[in-house]
Amino acid sequence: AGEQMEDREDHDSKERWLWKTYGEGVRDALKSQPERRFRVIHRFHQTGMNDILREWRQFKEGTFELSFKYAIAHMYSIPNPQFIQPALPNLNPNLRSWLTVRNDDIYSFRWADPDYARAFIRNIPGPDKIAGFYMGPDGFNWVRDFLTTEPGLHRQTVMQKQWMSFLLWGRLSYEPNLSDVLLRQIVAQRFPEAPSSNLTTAWSEASKVFPEITRFAWGDIDLRWFPEACLSHPRYKGFYTVRHFIEGTTMPGSGVVDILTWRERSLGGQTNEGIAPVQLAQSLKSHAQKALAELPALRKTEGDNVELRLTLGDIEAMAHLGNYYGEKILGAADLALYDKVGDARQKASAIAHLEAARTHWQSYAAVYSKQYKPQLLNRVGFVDIPALITKVEADIQIAKDWKPGTLVKAQPDDKRGDTPFKP
Repeated sequence: AGEQMEDREDHDSKERWLWKTYGEGVRDALKSQPERRFRVIHRFHQTGMNDILREWRQFKEGTFELSFKYAIAHMYSIPNPQFIQPALPNLNPNLRSWLTVRNDDIYSFRWADPDYARAFIRNIPGPDKIAGFYMGPDGFNWVRDFLTTEPGLHRQTVMQKQWMSFLLWGRLSYEPNLSDVLLRQIVAQRFPEAPSSNLTTAWSEASKVFPEITRFAWGDIDLRWFPEACLSHPRYKGFYTVRHFIEGTTMPGSGVVDILTWRERSLGGQTNEGIAPVQLAQSLKSHAQKALAELPALRKTEGDNVELRLTLGDIEAMAHLGNYYGEKILGAADLALYDKVGDARQKASAIAHLEAARTHWQSYAAVYSKQYKPQLLNRVGFVDIPALITKVEADIQIAKDWKPGTLVKAQPDDKRGDTPFKP
């Protein structure tokens, strides 16, 4: 319905303009080419169901379908995004919706977690309401891999580079019951040097980092959260500091409790229903440790297989990132408690966790910079992972300078950048 279009109520309202442009345009085309077939897909974005139905009620010249931003910008979050629930009663076999499945989470790495992809696909509503889905990024282009530090060896397209990810989403979409045994056989055929069971275990464990951190650090649209760099647009928050982690909100429907709510319940003797921040942090660290434990033996098998070496590098980078986020969440939780209780031991613990987070970021940056160059993204700006160490270190100083009572008037940032559905 047009970003940057005026919200008018006259004869040039968004939907009336769309009808006059596209609806009448289809009719004009059919006058001279009556054999043509048309399929109109109308996004929900920046419009509402009632407006769509009112202005397009007379369209009988082809198939009319809708399109919904299913997980807003983050398909790697939870396997059952809840945003579509208000729209479902309006959908039926004669008015179905496509799902816009946005990947503005992972640009650099070779992601591969069949459990998550399978669960995501199984949770998509049925064909009586959904026509299908299309998947892709908005802040990145799936062209040739321009990030690689080894262009002479690997000028692949992103789809070739991230072959296993695309294989999972493509094949499981048609056959979600496809067994892990077959998937391991595919990996074994691609990398006969490495034991496929160990490789797929490390790969899937490291890949679980991205959905889990995005459940905690929720920034709905692409410019609000880029998990590869703990970053958002400079005019939003820029780098997510430890304070942002304390004050931030979690993904709706994820069951993850934000830190301020967790603090209130914990100190008030209330039951913390849902996933506590410290639980999620430990889960992130567990995934990282399981992935890293497999790598020494896998590294011995890589030989001169460049693709295997780079795949193992991605696994290692994602694991270090998981450890970084795990320690940062634990530091934020301790600092939130110190803010309220004033126990110096909590402050010391927060500083220790943030110092550990710095070490993990340094490991992450070392692996990342071996394989990838800094990049300019159109949503969050220039991304230089090694250079962000100054931001990571600033978190330690934030904790050292923290005074109890700083958050007395603080409220979680629950402003939304997008409203996926309006009646």
